Amino acid sequence: MSLLVRPAAAASYDEAGAPADAPRRRRPWRIAVAAVLVVALGWTVLPFAVGLGQDVEPELPVDAGLFVPEYGEDGTYGLHYRHHEQVTVTVPIRNRGPLPLRIDRAALDSAPLPLLVAAGDNLPVDVGPWDTAEVELTLRFDNCRYYHERSADTWDKVLVEGSVLGRGFDAEVALAYPLALHGQVINTCPDRTLTRGDDVRPR
Repeated sequence: MSLLVRPAAAASYDEAGAPADAPRRRRPWRIAVAAVLVVALGWTVLPFAVGLGQDVEPELPVDAGLFVPEYGEDGTYGLHYRHHEQVTVTVPIRNRGPLPLRIDRAALDSAPLPLLVAAGDNLPVDVGPWDTAEVELTLRFDNCRYYHERSADTWDKVLVEGSVLGRGFDAEVALAYPLALHGQVINTCPDRTLTRGDDVRPR
């Protein structure tokens, strides 16, 4: 009786010469590439990670106007128009994220020839993680000639431009209540004429 001896299976090797069933070592260059991709992705999405507090309450001088809680859903602050004089609106910017921010520009969202024209600010300002900084917007009363006495300008948000770790971002900050400014009669608007069609505001 003969014994049949099963031939031993040939060992298989991978391309690097190591046994196929041996644990593979991660190559350092793959780890480096993965790390670079993670950093690049984080750098790309930085602007989208910026979170600013909303429904912030603006601060104005005591004699700048009057807050009317019954007007509108959340009340309205009516400004007194004083031709070519200036008023400063202070807007708190709340950083709701873990990274420091830098605010470079801020402005009320306005149509062409608004009743309030930018005249100065305290920018740039830095806002630490989960911190608040005050942005001061100095505005000049102007362009009343383009508004009849039954018209008005309203502002309910501030447009903000800044950077986070060197990456630029744009954002909007909603005000807790709108600011409103009515058009003026000829007595309080020296630029007005008696003919309504003399000055037409572009849309």
